[in-house]
Amino acid sequence: MSTEARPPARERRAFMEAMKAARLGVAEAQYEIGLMYANGVGVHSDIEQAVHWVRQAAQRGLANAQYLLATRYETGVGVEANMQQATLWLARAAEQGHAKALVRLGRLLAQAHPEQAFALYQQGAQAGQAEALLAMGMALLAGNGTAVDAQAAEECLRGAAEKGLASAQHALAELLAQGRNRAPELAQARSWYRQAAAQNHIAAQVALELLERSAPASGRSGQARRRPAAAEQRQAAKRWLQVAQHGNADARYQMGVMLEQGLGVAPDRSAAAQWYELAAQQGHTLAQCALARMCESDGDAQALSWYQSAAKAGEAQAQFALARLLCSGELGASDHLQGLDWYMRAAVQGHGLALVTLANLFSAEQPHVALACVQRAADGGVAQAQYLYGQRLQRGQGLADPAEPGANAAAQAVQWFARAASQGHAQAQCALGLAYLNGQGVASDLNQALLWLTRAADQGDAAAQWNLGALYAGGRGELAQDLKQAFVWCERAAAQGFVAALSNLGVLHARLGSAERAVRCWQQAAEQGDAEAQYNLALACLKGEGLTRDSARAFDYLLRAAEQGLAPAQSRLALLYATADGVALDPVEAHKWFVLAAASGDTAAQANLARSSGLCSPAQRAEGERRAKACKFT
Repeated sequence: MSTEARPPARERRAFMEAMKAARLGVAEAQYEIGLMYANGVGVHSDIEQAVHWVRQAAQRGLANAQYLLATRYETGVGVEANMQQATLWLARAAEQGHAKALVRLGRLLAQAHPEQAFALYQQGAQAGQAEALLAMGMALLAGNGTAVDAQAAEECLRGAAEKGLASAQHALAELLAQGRNRAPELAQARSWYRQAAAQNHIAAQVALELLERSAPASGRSGQARRRPAAAEQRQAAKRWLQVAQHGNADARYQMGVMLEQGLGVAPDRSAAAQWYELAAQQGHTLAQCALARMCESDGDAQALSWYQSAAKAGEAQAQFALARLLCSGELGASDHLQGLDWYMRAAVQGHGLALVTLANLFSAEQPHVALACVQRAADGGVAQAQYLYGQRLQRGQGLADPAEPGANAAAQAVQWFARAASQGHAQAQCALGLAYLNGQGVASDLNQALLWLTRAADQGDAAAQWNLGALYAGGRGELAQDLKQAFVWCERAAAQGFVAALSNLGVLHARLGSAERAVRCWQQAAEQGDAEAQYNLALACLKGEGLTRDSARAFDYLLRAAEQGLAPAQSRLALLYATADGVALDPVEAHKWFVLAAASGDTAAQANLARSSGLCSPAQRAEGERRAKACKFT
């Protein structure tokens, strides 16, 4: 008789329901059954059955199953190791754009086919995958499969670093400290080293220690002296190995880190996992987190149990990771209530991302709780929280610091934006640039506005790109009009789907006499609800510029823009009603729209309102004013 515990009834029912669909050939169900067999959920663990069902799903084209099957062939778990099969299944998953498969396949091909590997990294990077951005950045630095390009490499590494990838934060810090193609930026390097070191990245901890140690002393040139860490890393690896072999959990964890990162020893991911597991089995929470992270990157649901072990021991990063997985259901286990509980436990310990996540969850129903979460995370130095808190202060939703009675909420918002911007947060850089541009909470300063907007725009922030485009389109102060730059920035923002930039692009084309191109831009923006584009299209219809004159079509665009509260559209719409141009004569509607546009300060409407009042009967005027008062704009 088996002594294994019977799986819980709820899990058994879930397994039976999934099995019904799996037997009917539903790939997602087959993949789920494979995970259930692998992890003993609803059924006793059976690796052979797990591989069987995952293979069924993979053969039906499910990318997650293809990727998981590839990792099994690569590691020899549940099947005989076979790199040819691993490569085949990775290639099939990569063909479907599976981000992790793209990176893993690229690393397999990197030595023999660097160009193909780089193309795979590039595809994964376009999908925003942090490991792909890191791999692409390192390839650009080394010239593996592509030309050496330190600037492009920095952009890739920064993208991965901002996603929280410790190895990318370390690589970016190294690049900034070395100052390839420019002067070293030690302040930025120190910031990235710190972020990586906080995630227990040993190389970053060593580099940060050396950087801090060298800061007080300077050479004749005034530049801080830096000492190489490679020799120290090799000596450290030897010392840790001796201790680890005697069973010390801390040393076993450190050996895992060094082998994973290639610090003082040749990188060996498999050996790193073995050391992590030895330490994890001894209850070492950081090792449990590291092992869980590796399992998660392989799509292995075992990550859940390791995160849970560390989370129960009070490890905040594990609590956050477990909450994320339970809420997303990424590894097959979904429990939103339990996930929320773990988010709260991590937040109580001051975990910044957990606090931000809770703030987003509570923003609608519990705004005061959300505000408290954001404020605490901001105080803890989390850039995203600092930006969000600045936003709340700017909108009058935050609590101004009573310790600074001379500073109003807008001024304090600028201070929070500046803190986040100094950490490279693109949205905060944009917000800071706009504050300087508009003199909101800080003295107006065009140079500072351009500096911060450009930094945000260079990181791909569409709002910053649009604002730069608008600045260059009109010129301002000492900034001369530059339509070429205006086109560049508006096109970049429009390419990201920023509708207002698409509308502005139409205006720029119209300025250069290309009415057809202008109309195409406005039509795309108008379809997405942009009132300015709808108004400009209406004028083009009335004038017959870029398309056939069509008063009825112009009326339709004007009505859509007017209903969004755009005063010039309201004024022009009123004229159509008053003159029966493209629509039946309607003095009441004409008076209504003149009233609304005039109230918004439209001078043409203010002039026409007096005429409209004279042409309408008292009853018509009263009805028009009643309708205007009842209007609610979107």
